[in-house]
This record gives sequence, C-alpha cells and structure tokens, in this order.
Amino acid sequence: MNTIPPLVQDVLDRLGVPEADFTTARTMPTEVYTSEEFYEFEKEAIFAKEWLCLGHVSQIPKIGDYYTITVGDEPLIVTRDNDENVRVMSAICQHRAYPVVEDNDKGNTKEFRCPYHYWAYNLEGQLKTAPEMKRTCTMAQLRSETSLPNLKVEIWHGMIFANMDLDAAQLAPQLVKLEEEMEIYGVANLELTDLQEFPGLEWNWKGMHENALEPYHTSFVHMGYHEVAPASMAEFVEFEDTDNVIMHPTNYRYIDAGFNPTGKVILPVFPGLDELRRSRIMFASILPTVFFAFSPDQVFYFLITPESANTMTLRAAWLFPPEIKNAPGFEWTFEMQNAVNQVINDQDMVTNKRMQDGQKSRYAKRGRYSWQETTLPQVNRWLALRYQSHAKSLTEAD
Repeated sequence: MNTIPPLVQDVLDRLGVPEADFTTARTMPTEVYTSEEFYEFEKEAIFAKEWLCLGHVSQIPKIGDYYTITVGDEPLIVTRDNDENVRVMSAICQHRAYPVVEDNDKGNTKEFRCPYHYWAYNLEGQLKTAPEMKRTCTMAQLRSETSLPNLKVEIWHGMIFANMDLDAAQLAPQLVKLEEEMEIYGVANLELTDLQEFPGLEWNWKGMHENALEPYHTSFVHMGYHEVAPASMAEFVEFEDTDNVIMHPTNYRYIDAGFNPTGKVILPVFPGLDELRRSRIMFASILPTVFFAFSPDQVFYFLITPESANTMTLRAAWLFPPEIKNAPGFEWTFEMQNAVNQVINDQDMVTNKRMQDGQKSRYAKRGRYSWQETTLPQVNRWLALRYQSHAKSLTEAD
C-alpha cells in the first residue's frame, strides 16, 4: 500500500505549490533539508523520475571506457559500449545484488564481472557467463531473463544524462533557455580537465544548489574575491513550469574579468565568445544533479549527488577546449586559478555546513527572500511541482 507518511504529508501541506516570486515566497520547511523520512519520499519523487546528469562524454572516449557513480542508493556504471554508444546501467548483479564494480572505479574493460560468484556481463549489460548454473537451467534461458538494468540515456551538448524512468519525456526541450550558452561555449567538444571528489559532505543536496545559484551571499561570504561580479549586477531569467533549468547571469564590472588577485582572466579566453559572454558569468542548475558556471576562460560544473538527507557527494570538474588544455603553460596557469577557485569553494563549504546545522534548530523559521535570491523561489516551485505530482500518484495508486 503506497501511503504517504504523516510527516511527509504535513510538509507537503505546508509547502503547497508556491509561486516563483521572491516578493511572496517563503523558504521551504526545514524538514525538506533534514528529515530522513522526507528524503525517502524525495528519492522516488525526484531521483527516480528526473534526468540525472552524470558527467561528460570526454570521460569515456573509447569502447570499454567506464566509470562508476552512486546516486542515493543506486550504484551506476557509465560506459561506452561496443557500438560506441554511451550507456548507463545499474551496477547491481542480478544474481544476489552484489555490485559488479567497486565504488568510484574507472578504467577500460570488456566485461563487468561480479567478484562474489563471477557472473559476467558485457558492455551492453547482457549476461555472458554464470558458473555452476547448468543444473538450474540452461545458459540460454538464464541469459534471456538476466541483464544489468539499463537507464534511459540522453546526451545533451556532451553532458551525459540518465533517467530511471524509461517513459520519461525527452530532456532537451526542457533546457532551451540554456541551449545558446552550451552552443557558444562548445561544451560538446570540450574536454574534462580536472575532477575533484568530496564525499560525505554534511549538508543536504538542495542546499548546495541554493548556495551556488543565489548571488546574495557573494557580497559577504566571498568579500574581496567576488568584487569583479558584484551581486548588485546580477540579472535573473523568468522561470516557467516547463523549464528544467534555473539560471542567472551576473555581469562583470569590465570585460574579461577573472576571479583572482589580478581581477582579469589569466587563462586564455574561449575562442568564439561574443562580447556579452566576455562581460558576465552565467550560473545554471539542471536539477537535481548538476550546476554549471560559464565564464570567459573556464567552464566548470558541480555534480551534486545525495547520500542521505544530511550528507552528499560533490564532484567538481573543469572543461576546456583541447587547444587551450594542450597549450604550453596551461597546467601551471590552471593551478594558479584553481587555487583561488578552491578558496571560494572552501568558503561555500563552511557556509553550507553551518546552514544545514541551523536548519535543525527549533527556532529556524520560513524566512523571506531578497531580490538577489530570485532563483531560490524558482527552485522551490520546481521541487514542489514534483513532490505534489508524486504524492498524487501514490494517492491514486491507493
């Protein structure tokens, strides 16, 4: 019986479906960030139904290349199969539910073999071998009923998206507002340059998106580091219910500004950028798992995956054109820029942890938003629409 737990129903009743308007919106109930019971509901309402960004195609250029990533309770394999197609499969062996790969594994292989009983699957997820099973049934019968579950996959400008819902609507039409940015920066042809992983971060996955998307805090948390792109020069994009992207630019004080002590870009400006892109930084989240930042000299993204209501994993990666990445002096210059990037990230990590702790207080209330937080009521509405839709499906199933 698909009943909605009383705590979850209470949160949904209080939340409703708020308008994406900062003048009337309130912050979400704290249980949305802290309750493990609500997180169990959220896993099905959001992560089992929405498009999950899992990385960039440059991570698996050759047949047999693969890496693993876990979203909630689901360990996944991202690989390039024998027809050079990108596949995303469950890593769970269909024999006794033992993962066929290690956590955070990557490499090149011809098959995925379960270490427990040595059942092996090919790059398409089909069963190849299963020792000592002939007394049970023929291998032909076993192969006909056994394969690693494949997720629905869509490659959008080189970014790998997967959906556990095989009937999910196509992703690209939901992202039209970000299309021009992805094309101008040539994201499909960029190469991943650095991948940093931070597991066990002690805050809710939504808090990570919220902090990344709102410029209000940059004047204070990043004082001295963010002056070239002040919050007062932020702009916002109108949100529609059919959108699956929440985005906003912040304008620079001058062209080709950079977040470093010089105030100017120190890495080469991406080829083909117009004056508009050289005069701003664009921030964008495709919920629930990816956040982008586009600046004149770098594109970076965060992959944000939950571990629980109160913990998450962050993967930070940078993308560059091959001609810039392979140019003399790139690594040295990137390390200098990345040192500043890391300071800003560290400041955000302290902020996110303290925010999560504050959400657990009995005195935490549903506060009002500044105009510089216009993106956050948009996030709330995106979430609430999906929460209420899933709750309705559970009620109708009963």
